[in-house]
Amino acid sequence: MAWVGGLCFLLLIASVFAADVCQFRVPGVNSTGCYHFDLSKAAGQTYTMAQSKNSTFMVSVCGNVKEPPSQCKGKPPAPAYQIYDGACYVLGLLNETLMYPVDPQDPQRGIRIVYRGGENSSDGMDRAVILDFIYYPHDNGTTLRSVVEYPPYTYRFMFSSVAVAPTSHSETEACPTPAYQNNWRSLAFRPIPSWFDNVKFGIFLHWGVFSVPAYRSEWYWHMLMTGEASVVQFHNRVYGCSGIMPDKFPCTGPPFKYADFAPMFKAELFDPDHWASVFKAAGAKYVVLTSKHHEGWCNFPSPQHWNWNSMDIGPFRDLVGNLTSSVRKAGLHMGLYHSLREWYNPIYEEDNANNCSTTAFVDDILLPTLKDMVMKYQPEVIWADGAGDAPCTHDSVKYWKAPNFISWLYNESPVKDTVLVNSRWGSGSGGDYTTGPDRYTPGQLIPEKWESCYTIQKGSWGYDRSEDLSGFINASHLIYQLVTSVAFNGNLLLNIGPTHDGRILPEFEQRLMEIGAWLKVNGEAIYNSTPYRVQFDTNAKQILYTSPKDEYGLPDWTTVYVISFVWPQSGDLVLTQLNSTDHTTVAMMGYNGQVKHSQGSDGLHIALPTLTPDQLPSTIAWVFKLANMPMAY
Repeated sequence: MAWVGGLCFLLLIASVFAADVCQFRVPGVNSTGCYHFDLSKAAGQTYTMAQSKNSTFMVSVCGNVKEPPSQCKGKPPAPAYQIYDGACYVLGLLNETLMYPVDPQDPQRGIRIVYRGGENSSDGMDRAVILDFIYYPHDNGTTLRSVVEYPPYTYRFMFSSVAVAPTSHSETEACPTPAYQNNWRSLAFRPIPSWFDNVKFGIFLHWGVFSVPAYRSEWYWHMLMTGEASVVQFHNRVYGCSGIMPDKFPCTGPPFKYADFAPMFKAELFDPDHWASVFKAAGAKYVVLTSKHHEGWCNFPSPQHWNWNSMDIGPFRDLVGNLTSSVRKAGLHMGLYHSLREWYNPIYEEDNANNCSTTAFVDDILLPTLKDMVMKYQPEVIWADGAGDAPCTHDSVKYWKAPNFISWLYNESPVKDTVLVNSRWGSGSGGDYTTGPDRYTPGQLIPEKWESCYTIQKGSWGYDRSEDLSGFINASHLIYQLVTSVAFNGNLLLNIGPTHDGRILPEFEQRLMEIGAWLKVNGEAIYNSTPYRVQFDTNAKQILYTSPKDEYGLPDWTTVYVISFVWPQSGDLVLTQLNSTDHTTVAMMGYNGQVKHSQGSDGLHIALPTLTPDQLPSTIAWVFKLANMPMAY
């Protein structure tokens, strides 16, 4: 059964056997050479997934649908149709066929075919179909694995088949990937680099001039300028007169503006190798550092930010470059956060005053900075944020011109095959994955890839020294956030706020080490995993499930990881959503002894072993690996 846009669909796959329309080709690694695919053996079958009164799909793998449904009489020939509430809609046209490798780093893995140019929806978006074919030698025929609608009116079908192996490979043949156009529709067809879904856990770093006052949050300057009483009073008392609302906040003494913090941001104790070793020990696989927050300060030498960057003043060093080198040396992926707006940049303020009818800030500051950053550091994540508020609508296309930058990123940049972008590029934004709001916790399976950015300090992203220990979230909660994110198809990007002198405080490091210790034992249930057919066992969500991916990157539901945050006093862990086979085995991660199980009418029972405290592999959550489970799609 497949659910698309909240509806249950019947899917019928038809085909035409003309050989020429079943021949596809995609470029090799780094666009070298060309791989040829013949999908005629994967066509010619009908797949019925589920029946609904609301909607039916007919999709042809090769060519137009041979026998369109009666509701489509009078419609042009097409590779796909949708019947919705009795009406027929054209999905894609053959003359709008695009081909991509499913994984640019492994083009032999399979092929993505896009049929676009279909009938327009109510908002003018053309209906398109994406067919992902994954090579899988254990399928004698072709198996439909999943159906997802993302973004709206784009229907993604993933198949596995033994027939999807490349038929030939030419080292010299020119075989370019279709160029991505500077619109969100075209950018949505790009396959997501596979590394991101495999790594699951990353570290977020909010670090900048705001780390000097380290009071309340990284929005210190904005709160100061807008007259937030606690911040203005603190600033006037500790540093000097801000000049903000002097009638309301009288101050005697020397003036001290926010810019005066910059020379104090020295990062004199910053050791990037140590930071990278801490992140690696925590079990993180990628790092995202603030290259620039809303204050406009850049942690790297930026010609567009003269005397307001870490090379010109303060540390007098390239903080982004230093950490990027150390993170990669540690074997981790490196990404960069970049705020689109700059609160008090006069060029940005002028665009705002013009209600964003002018785009001088974007043209002269933002886009050149982003391109310089990509060329110099080659990040694998561009984490956009700060698209802005009223008076501008801050449209992702009309003002921020995000598709212009991202199409360059995907087509021409040195990281075009490995980089990902998030979804915070302004109104109407797309992205390789969904970021969601801060501390996003959906509590259910999200079909498209998503990420939860989450803080260790409850109230701030940048370090807040006004918080006491109660303001730090404990490791148990953070591990639970990691597990639920992964079980529901997400990643966890966990934030820490370094100090202005370049230290990671013990309160942060301790929690990272606790997470790392848990992952050292139980990481098999997290890394390279995929959601199981059910994601949790109880309404309280204290027992969650994941499954591994096989060597072809597909879900292996014959193995289930049970991640339990409860240890019943009865010693009987009941899994109401699972049924075993005669060959099922149960093992406890971090424990070498035997674990018994039995199948009851109320589910699968695990007899918890009797262990002394020093034998327990964890005190937070326990993972049981169930092998030889029933397979189901």
